[in-house]
Amino acid sequence: MASRQSVSDRWRNGTCSCKDTGDKAMNIVWLGFGKMGEPMAARVAATGHTLHVFDISEERRTAARSRQLAVVESLEDAIARADAIVSSLPNDAVALNLLAGEGGALRHAKAGTLLIETSTISVSASASIANTAAAQQVGYLRAPVSGSIAAAAKGTLTTFVSGPVAVVERARPVVSAWASTIRVVGDAEQARVMKLAVNLMVTTLVASLAEAYALCTKGGIAPKVALDAISTSAIGSPHLKFKADALERLDFTPTFTVAQMRKDLRLISDGARELSVPVLLGAVVEQIMAATDASGFGDEDYLASAKVIAGLSGLTV
Repeated sequence: MASRQSVSDRWRNGTCSCKDTGDKAMNIVWLGFGKMGEPMAARVAATGHTLHVFDISEERRTAARSRQLAVVESLEDAIARADAIVSSLPNDAVALNLLAGEGGALRHAKAGTLLIETSTISVSASASIANTAAAQQVGYLRAPVSGSIAAAAKGTLTTFVSGPVAVVERARPVVSAWASTIRVVGDAEQARVMKLAVNLMVTTLVASLAEAYALCTKGGIAPKVALDAISTSAIGSPHLKFKADALERLDFTPTFTVAQMRKDLRLISDGARELSVPVLLGAVVEQIMAATDASGFGDEDYLASAKVIAGLSGLTV
């Protein structure tokens, strides 16, 4: 008997295609094939869209080819033929240059092209991209993602989206390839603010976990006992348990590095300043991450802040 999975479930597990839903397959140019971009792009390609990958790194282009994905040789030509552009980029500078710069992708896009921008960037950078997109008559969806690389591979990321209703609905089948939860939060730059707000809470949670770990350890509680108790307490959450389990193993393999989190904390601080919102805890966490980076842990997971807190407590992790 055939499975009775819903269409949305089949998008998430990678068994649903454009043909199944009646959606038209699109010619998509994917900009940025990094740690998150790779599994997200692979899921979109698996749903039947034609995907062409652009990345300046030869290592990342090789990774795309290993997944049987076409690699763009001429970005200008590829963009001119594209129905949609999806970008997954590391910071404001790269996003502004690659999308809205003089020779950027949007300058070559035809009217009616869809841009789905998934990076964590500032409101001001996103607004500049929006202006260029509007001038080129490109539909612009702000769609930053929240979750791990593993969640991206499973299609269970959360994506915060904002933009015109028609653009949101046109982009939804593509976004659904990597996101099990799509939160529409506004019609302009609200998705950028939402992502930074969530990251503020995420990094504050991990910093408080580091302090609780040091407190319990110095108080004579075995690390496993303490972390199990924390994970199942009233404060428990899937993310807290994930990080507590990693801390128990002393596993600081990066899912999101200290350096990346410092970038996000700068965006949070700048954005809060523009809105006249105090982020008192955020300012403290920003200093904790700066100390973690200065201690030589910048390329480790931001959970490595636990090593710095432990050191300040007279402990060794």
